[in-house]
Amino acid sequence: MKAALYLGPKNIRVKDVPEPKPKRDQALVRFKAGSICGSDLHFYRGEWTNLAVGKIIGHDACGQIEQTGERVAIIPAVFCGSCRYCIHGRPNLCERSEGFMGFELDGLFSELIAAPKRNLPPIPSNVSFEEAGILEPVSLALHTFDLLNPKVDEWATILGQGPIGLLMTQVAKVSGCRVIVIDPEDYRLKLSEKYGADVCINPKNENATERVRAITDGGSDMVIEAAGRRETVEQTPLLVRKVGRVALVGDFSGFMKLGEAEEAMFFSVVVNPLKYALALDLLSRKILDVKGLITHKFPLTEFERAIETAADPSKRPVKVLLTS
Repeated sequence: MKAALYLGPKNIRVKDVPEPKPKRDQALVRFKAGSICGSDLHFYRGEWTNLAVGKIIGHDACGQIEQTGERVAIIPAVFCGSCRYCIHGRPNLCERSEGFMGFELDGLFSELIAAPKRNLPPIPSNVSFEEAGILEPVSLALHTFDLLNPKVDEWATILGQGPIGLLMTQVAKVSGCRVIVIDPEDYRLKLSEKYGADVCINPKNENATERVRAITDGGSDMVIEAAGRRETVEQTPLLVRKVGRVALVGDFSGFMKLGEAEEAMFFSVVVNPLKYALALDLLSRKILDVKGLITHKFPLTEFERAIETAADPSKRPVKVLLTS
């Protein structure tokens, strides 16, 4: 069978590999659709080095169970279900986890995937494989706003309008927030407007911090850092009001001056497997949209072209989709 193997930075190739042999608690799933994530790009560019050479990459995909033909999403986080975090609804923090598919474990960009049966929520009949192949950012946005506990009419400022940021924008609007988005690419800001953003700011054209503080009368109630850049992480304390909340969603580093963010809460976010079923339900009811994020499509066998496209800003990628 074919699979996308990580062989080093700028070196991910589709190769023939042995078919996986599912364990008793696993099912064999045939790949139908999946999408390239920012994490995959970090590995591709050599910015992250914690993926072992020879591992199959990819962690956002769906497929069909070989034995039954059932259409299923694939949750990449493997969790025990019985540790203190799992029993309190946080399997994303599982103490006994074997790892995350596409990171410590072989990933999902493979013609056949062996996955735990409990990691395979059924896809509703009116949700396409293409939509179910873009579930991780939906689940991440839902979990983030659970942690933020938004109130109707609060201001939410979202840094970055890539796929994750655009889903944060959608969930913020569904939650009743007034939304400010910040991104240096006008084509992404146009998508933000489509999804209901109240204010769109291009930091190349104006001082984003001053504009946000003026609009919100001193700072946003919530700030979501979804760009994963040092400068945007360091900007978050300047954007949030006192007693506000800041969710650090992107890969982050930096030094934050917290002097003005008095009693504000800062926390990082890890996607929660329990949100996948809700993500599918919201897509089924057309409350959230992922199809509008798809800018490019490639068959899985052309993964090399697909990730080159995802890494090329001149091609204006948002979501690059892989299909069987």
